[in-house]
Amino acid sequence: MLFAPHLSWRNEPLREALSARLRLPVVVENDANAAAWAEWRFGAGAGESQLVMVNLGTGIGGAVIRDGSVERGRYGMAGEFGHMTVVPGGHRCPCGNRGCWEQYSSGNALVREARELAAAESPVAQPLLERAGGDPFAITGPLVTEAAREGDPVAVELLQEIGHWLGLGIANLAAALDPGRFVIGGGVSAAGNCCSARPGRRTGGT
Repeated sequence: MLFAPHLSWRNEPLREALSARLRLPVVVENDANAAAWAEWRFGAGAGESQLVMVNLGTGIGGAVIRDGSVERGRYGMAGEFGHMTVVPGGHRCPCGNRGCWEQYSSGNALVREARELAAAESPVAQPLLERAGGDPFAITGPLVTEAAREGDPVAVELLQEIGHWLGLGIANLAAALDPGRFVIGGGVSAAGNCCSARPGRRTGGT
C-alpha cells in the first residue's frame, strides 16, 4: 500500500502482513479498480471498450478500463481523480495538497459544509441541526441525504453543490480521456436524483 491518505498509510506492507496472519494468498487491489472491473464485466459498463469509473464516497476514487484492461499508470497510481486540483489554494486535503476535487464533491465535502453551517448557527441550518440532536458534529452524509429527500432546502442545495462539482470534474475527464461511458458509484451516489427538480441558490444540479 503506497499511499492511502484517509488511513495515513505510507508504504504499508499490507499483503505480506495479511498473508502471514491468514496463511493464505492475498491480493491487494484498489477498490475503485475492482469496482470498475466489476461494472465492465457484469454491470453498467458491460461491453464498453473505453470506461471511466468515478466512486463518490469519503473521497473520490476512480479507474479507467481500456480494451478490457485496468489502466494502472507507470507507478500504479492511475485513476486517482479525487486529487486533481480544481481550486488552486482551496480546502486542504488529507493528501497534503489544497483544492483537490474530492474536497468539493464527496461525502466529506457534503458533511463539512453542513456542519459548518450548523456550527455557525445559521437559521437555515436549524432543521439539519435538529435532526442531529443539536450537535453539529452528529450531522452525517446519510442524514443530509434523507433531509434532501424530504425537501429540506439547505440539504437540497448542499447536494446540488456536490453535483455541480461532480459535473465539472467529469467534464474535465471527458476532455482528457474521451471515454465511451462514465459509471458513477460509491455511497454518495445513492442519493440518486433526489435534488434534480429543485433549483439551488448557488449552483445547479447535475
